[in-house]
Amino acid sequence: MTREEQLEFCKRCTFRKMDMKQGLICNLRGQKATFQDECPDYEVDKKIIHDEKKKIEAIRPNKKRAEIAQALIWLVMLLEIISMISSYFQYDLLLALQRDEFVSNQIIDSNDIRESVIAILYMIVYVVSAITFIQWFRRAYYNMNIRTRTVHSDGWAAGSWFVPIISLYRPYQIMKEMCTETSKLIKTKAGNSTNDSTVIIGIWWTLWIISNYVGQYVMRSAFKAETVENFLNSTIGDMIQSSIGIPLAIITVMIIKSYSAKEEMISEIESKIE
Repeated sequence: MTREEQLEFCKRCTFRKMDMKQGLICNLRGQKATFQDECPDYEVDKKIIHDEKKKIEAIRPNKKRAEIAQALIWLVMLLEIISMISSYFQYDLLLALQRDEFVSNQIIDSNDIRESVIAILYMIVYVVSAITFIQWFRRAYYNMNIRTRTVHSDGWAAGSWFVPIISLYRPYQIMKEMCTETSKLIKTKAGNSTNDSTVIIGIWWTLWIISNYVGQYVMRSAFKAETVENFLNSTIGDMIQSSIGIPLAIITVMIIKSYSAKEEMISEIESKIE
């Protein structure tokens, strides 16, 4: 039995374990899955689908989810632009107050109402967008888990976004795994080479982390703001967050679009299987 055959053999066993450093190992022996003969401890994992046609039947459609996720992210980006413009007007207003210039209560009230409406709209759209993105993300990872065994479960693809500490790196690992493995699948099934670079994923995740930290700063500053200087700092932070959010939205859409195209390519290849 070749090493590749042994690995495929072990992938079907309930005693397998994925080690982040070693890769696939036997959980009973604590060794890499490179045995030359069939393992006496082998126990078939009935959850794994081996038949190619059954795999295709188990795949769930994800194109619509990708389209909805992209549309909502574009809407978030639009609100980021509106928010940045509104924040600039507020910044200009606060500078006038800092210089002790006269500003009528009507102008101040109008500014507060405008900022509140934008903030509420943004929060609603952002939450809905996050939900649709995670739904697409989980479905994509579920489908990949059907086609080739993944490191984590599709439940982790959704849950990892909400677990402290783990949320700082696990979604990135899963997205990187998705892009790398789909490229490998396309090459294996059709012999076509696709762009498997993960640089854009690194940029995407860096912007996401920075945006989150800036957002936390803005939120804390807004709640504690009592002076004009406090409001100025909060407003500057808000503009910085929006300036990060705009390229973040564009890159996120690019990633979804690129991965969705790979999914469709694999589905097209699989549809030709008799």
